[in-house]
Amino acid sequence: MDLEEFLSENGIPPSPSQHDHSPHPPGLQPAASTAPSVMDLSSRASAPLHPGIPSPNCMQSPIRPGQLLPANRNTPSPIDPDTIQVPVGYEPDPADLALSSIPGQEMFDPRKRKFSEEELKPQPMIKKARKVFIPDDLKDDKYWARRRKNNMAAKRSRDARRLKENQIAIRASFLEKENSALRQEVADLRKELGKCKNILAKYEARHGPL
Repeated sequence: MDLEEFLSENGIPPSPSQHDHSPHPPGLQPAASTAPSVMDLSSRASAPLHPGIPSPNCMQSPIRPGQLLPANRNTPSPIDPDTIQVPVGYEPDPADLALSSIPGQEMFDPRKRKFSEEELKPQPMIKKARKVFIPDDLKDDKYWARRRKNNMAAKRSRDARRLKENQIAIRASFLEKENSALRQEVADLRKELGKCKNILAKYEARHGPL
């Protein structure tokens, strides 16, 4: 076997001069072919390192003050104050409820019945008409019919006024109980809020503001 054939079969240049002229030995790829292009580097930089972790550019930034919230944000619906039920341990006397209810109608409920400002205004004092003495010989059927009608109207007016006064008294008693329960609830909420503020202050002191 010739020396040149042996060297060529084993990938050895036959002489130093040929080694200098050949840029790369046979059987080996040039280094430039394995280096990525500029386009490849830019695409790799924009792609995430791990498929399960999003890139920093894709992460949502926190909402700053004054920034509009997204339309699909789940915000709680407003609450009607009249629909809130406050647990109040109040049980009125059944006799008082009977005196505050109209016979044949629904029982008076101090939790639901509300009075307007006009209803709570004091009634003006009405000066009674001066009594006129009528002799017995002038008291005919027309006179007695008018007296009976007047007496029935006065009785209805007194009963309605007494009913309303009883309802207002029971309603006021219930509102006092409810006010006391609400004050206790506000005190408990303020105490809990103070604890939450202390915990938040300790967290911000250790880890920085949120």
